[in-house]
Formats: sequence, C-alpha cells, structure tokens
Amino acid sequence: MQAWIIYYYGDNQQFTLSDSVQVPIILSPKDVLIKVLSSSINPIDIRRREGYGGRLIDTYQSMKNILQLGGNQLNKLQFPLILGRDFCGEIIRKGPKVTKFNIGDKVYGALNVTRQGSFAQYCSAGEDEICLKPNNISDEEASALPLVSLTSWCAIRKFSGFNEENSFGKRALLIGASGGVGHIATQLLKNLGMEITALCRSDSFDYIRQIGAEDAVNYRQKDWFVELSQKPKYDFIFDTVGPRYYTFEFMSSLLNRGGTFVTIVTPIFRNVDKYGLISGLSRTAYQATKQTLTGWSNGINYRWAYYSADGNVLNEIKKLVEQNKLKIKIDSNKFSFENIPDAISYVENGHAKGKVVIQYSSFR
Repeated sequence: MQAWIIYYYGDNQQFTLSDSVQVPIILSPKDVLIKVLSSSINPIDIRRREGYGGRLIDTYQSMKNILQLGGNQLNKLQFPLILGRDFCGEIIRKGPKVTKFNIGDKVYGALNVTRQGSFAQYCSAGEDEICLKPNNISDEEASALPLVSLTSWCAIRKFSGFNEENSFGKRALLIGASGGVGHIATQLLKNLGMEITALCRSDSFDYIRQIGAEDAVNYRQKDWFVELSQKPKYDFIFDTVGPRYYTFEFMSSLLNRGGTFVTIVTPIFRNVDKYGLISGLSRTAYQATKQTLTGWSNGINYRWAYYSADGNVLNEIKKLVEQNKLKIKIDSNKFSFENIPDAISYVENGHAKGKVVIQYSSFR
C-alpha cells in the first residue's frame, strides 16, 4: 500500500511517500481493516513527527509485545513510522469476533497512539475504538471530528464529571476556545447548559458566540487577566493550550470553591522524552501531586485529561452531529493524500482556520 512514512524524528523533510508498505494484518479477532477515505491534521501529528512521546509509547509497546498482549510485528509502532490519528474509512476486512460492524460499513475514529497511523491507504483498529460515520456529513467532515471530539468529551465528562444532571447554569471558562478542541468543547458545554466565557483571539469572537459562548475575552490584550478577574467566578475552567499566558495560581483564583480546573496539556510525554522513563515518570508524579495538593488547599479540583479511542463516545458524538447540535469547523483549503506534508506545514505555520482535512480521492 501507499503510505507517508518517517524513518527518523525531525522536520517535514523526514516524510517519504512509499508504495511498498505492507497492509496491516489483522491478528486480533476483534480488529478491522479499514480503507482510509479521508483523514485530518492535528497538532499531535506535528509533535509526534518531532519525537514527542516516542520514548514512553515505544516502551509501552515493547512491554506489550514481551507480554504477548497483541504483539503484531507488522502493526506495532516502529520505524518506519506512519503518523496520523483521525480517519474516516470503509471496513474491508474484519476479525472473526467482530460483531458490531459489517464489511462495507463506513466508520470514523481516532487511532490509539500505539497503532500505526492513518496517513496510509489502510489502517487497522479495534471494533470498540470506532463508530459508524454520522450520516449527515461528508467523509472529510467525519475525519476531522474524532480526536478533538474525544479529547473534549473525555475532559468534560470523564475527568471533570460534568453531565446533564449537574451542569445547567454552571459557569465555564474555556482557554483556547476557537481552536480544534476548543470549538468542539464550546458546543459540548453549551449543550450541557453551561454559561461560557471564551478566552481566544478577537477575530474569533463572532464565530465563538455563534456556537455558544455568551462572553469572550481577547488573550492578546494587555490586561485580559484583569478583565477576567472582575467577572463572576467560574465552576469549571478547561485549558486546551497550556500555561503559555497564565499561571495555575491565577486561574485557580477565578474558580468557585469546589470548582474544577482541567488541562489537556500534561508533562508526562515531555518528561519521559527528556529525563528517561524512571526519572520522567517520577518527575511527572511529583508535578501531579503538587498541583493536586495546591488545588485542594484552595478548595478546587485539578485534573489532567487525555483522549482514548472509544467507540461509545464516538457514538454519542454521532448523535449530536445528526441532531445538528455539534458541527466541526473545516479550513477552506483542501489537500490531497499526495500533499500531506504540505498540509502539515500549513497547520504548523499557523495558517489554518479550522481543521485541515486530507482527501484520499486517488484511492477511491
């Protein structure tokens, strides 16, 4: 099959388009083989190209293979590496214990980080990791949804505990509200009945209000933190960008007692990459404990959040999309499979105004 592969971590020059990559073999009885119809670019694809998370993911995969818990030599993460998490595609083969899907079903999902990626003609996934594609959107739109939707849903519901029973009327501050995760989170919080303040650039104010935010603050203005501190306190703060413009201590001062601060920017991969497995995990545990105790001392809950490939969550996202309660923002520029490195550069250089999708029309 054709696939974009890298042999070493680095910049975009590492990408090679190969037409001799072996098609993934289904060894797990609950796996499916998927012909990829479309994929999309996420910031994690750029960071993984640079080596982010490589040491921890490789260690996990090696331990998994040693324990013979799915050591598929052809599908496991190793160089040459295929990047890409998001996909929409058609099932062309399935394991003998797959019961949820049939050959020919169109599905969408975000591949588990221990699997080879979707920048290829074919990819494999577990049946519990995927979902039927929403029937009212295109393949390209479906491929843009999974990672940002799973990340938002897990941060809001799984790690922070918000749901239809406890969210109505609560106040939420969303840091990076106009980004990929942020604009999905805005809509999910709106669907829960929360009152949302969006922290984003001023040129995104109109859009972010259209999709559910009642209030917006420009993080590029000099005194944005003063403006926030003068508003009523929040019950929930969701950080999608990391502490580039703020300190945790300042943000915690904006929360009501008993409120929750959740971030999807965590130090675990960075620490292990820099300090090694043992020292990196120890440093991460120390940082997590310190932040948690600091939060407790101020009467707030501090959480780290991350996505997991979960077909049940994708099914909930599918329902919202089909009810027109959730829409993905797509950049106007479309890229073909042959131009994936150009698409990554486009995102990396800050040009994207929405999710950037990849069309696999040459394989249809």
